[in-house]
Amino acid sequence: MASKSSRSMLTGPFFRFGLPMLGLVVAGSLGLKEFMSLRVSMRDDKARAMTEKEVKSLSNKPKQQFNLEGELRRLHGQLDIETWEQTRVPRPKYKEVAPE
Repeated sequence: MASKSSRSMLTGPFFRFGLPMLGLVVAGSLGLKEFMSLRVSMRDDKARAMTEKEVKSLSNKPKQQFNLEGELRRLHGQLDIETWEQTRVPRPKYKEVAPE
């Protein structure tokens, strides 16, 4: 009797469908972890492979402070907002489709 119940337990739906599904999920998780670690390590290697000239060119650039009022003055100098004219943008030409 014990062997009959254990046999039916091994052929139950969990062992036929659930256990393989769990195995695939765990294997996929481990595989993705390996692929992601490889991707990150390759990106780090690429960043470390910069030459001294590239590093110096990045670090020697003077950094300018962003000033909103200064940017607004610069844009007002480029645009003439006192004498502007509204113009219509031409529509694209479409092929006319005959009604069916």
